[in-house]
Amino acid sequence: MKAYKTTLFIFAIIGLLALLCLFFPKDGVQIGPLELEFPSLEEVLGAPTDTVEGPKESPEELLARRLEEMRMEEESQYLDYFENNPARIEFPDNDLHTLDAFFAALDSAESKELRIVHYGDSQIEEDRISSTLRTELQSEFGGQGVGLVPAIQTIPTVSIGQSCDKELIRYLVYGNSEMRAENDLYGIMGQKAILDTTIHLRFYPLSRVSEDTPSRYFTEVRVLAGEIEDTLKIRCNGTTLWADSTQKGIVELSFHLPDSSVRAQLEISGKAALYGIMLDGKNGVSVDNIPMRGCSGTVFTQMNGEQLASYFRNENVRLIIMQFGGNSVPYLKKPQSISNYGKQMARQIKYMKRLAPDASILFIGPSDMATKVKANMETYPHLPMVIDSIRHAVLNAGAAYWDLYSVMGGHNSMVQWVNAQPPLAASDYVHFSRGGAERIGDMLCKSLMLYYDYHKWRTDTTQWSDTTKMLNDSILLLREEAAALEETQVEE
Repeated sequence: MKAYKTTLFIFAIIGLLALLCLFFPKDGVQIGPLELEFPSLEEVLGAPTDTVEGPKESPEELLARRLEEMRMEEESQYLDYFENNPARIEFPDNDLHTLDAFFAALDSAESKELRIVHYGDSQIEEDRISSTLRTELQSEFGGQGVGLVPAIQTIPTVSIGQSCDKELIRYLVYGNSEMRAENDLYGIMGQKAILDTTIHLRFYPLSRVSEDTPSRYFTEVRVLAGEIEDTLKIRCNGTTLWADSTQKGIVELSFHLPDSSVRAQLEISGKAALYGIMLDGKNGVSVDNIPMRGCSGTVFTQMNGEQLASYFRNENVRLIIMQFGGNSVPYLKKPQSISNYGKQMARQIKYMKRLAPDASILFIGPSDMATKVKANMETYPHLPMVIDSIRHAVLNAGAAYWDLYSVMGGHNSMVQWVNAQPPLAASDYVHFSRGGAERIGDMLCKSLMLYYDYHKWRTDTTQWSDTTKMLNDSILLLREEAAALEETQVEE
């Protein structure tokens, strides 16, 4: 065959194949059990895959950038919440590191007991709010027991049953002025019971407390006493301990129970001041509920600093919660009195910071409170001004602030809480019901844990950045060594 005929034949075949590429169905043709497919014209004439331009970044650089973008998005979500959410915690100078020391202590709670002290007014009586915070933290980080309770419990709590067979004289740093002591030795709870006989104390579980609740159980019973005359004798579950007048300050007599218990009996004899009894586990988180009925929160500077400092130090107190302001709202009507109250609270916070340098301080502001305005129950008109004054004073004093008023919903939210079914607040339009207090305690814990998660996220980010830098340095070093080796081979 002549050359031109061969060429025409080849081009004819190519033309037929091109027509076949152009008109052959893209999904192929089914002939019985066989499926015939043919490439499209675009696929045949398309650019070779090995000529497609690839990414300019190395795989390590690309993956690092992707991870950094993801972390920036995560941080953006955190920061948006911290800036705008009504349930956020506010910090001095917006320093999100304010609670880092507390969070680091939480991570070590399994090996070293961590203590939280929750001071407040009647809003936290009956162990309300504190009990929910305690249960959730102990479930997450370990711990047992209800913490510190008074020797004489005048207001039953939701957490543990307690009884005493004698009435004792009590002195309080708050409330009725007739209850004041002649000295400033009130212990940690701002109250003490004067022992001058033999008493029998009994602690027992309440049916309402679930058997799954960590605070129901305890292995440590510790009695805090002082101002001892002659000898103080304490017997607990078959063990007897003594203390005498030569021991100054707060004397701690400790009993270790062989197994987790829900019950304890104490026989205490002598003359002394009883500052409280601690029911705890060996490690984990403990939360002390210390309500001060009628208190405005300005009494801490009237309590003995050495007693407070020794407790904060010896018991590893890493967070002090102060929840006050509600009792003062009805009486703070003028701007000057509102400003003065804020200054008083700042003084208390600075006092506590000096006594507990290792502890973080979180102040919880007043909830919404309603009073009758004409014919309706409405938020106290000056309450927002009081809250702003307290917030400003707290932050300037170096403590964190949680705005309970905003958490509830702000203006007139108390009316809604009272009218909820079941009610979340009492008919006095001031105090939470037990259900409402549980909601607040849960929100408080979840707010703290969100900042804890951010703390962990920042820690992980730092570790990741360090690891990434090490890897990049190693890769760079290997590349340099490979280049040097290649140059050596070329020279040889």
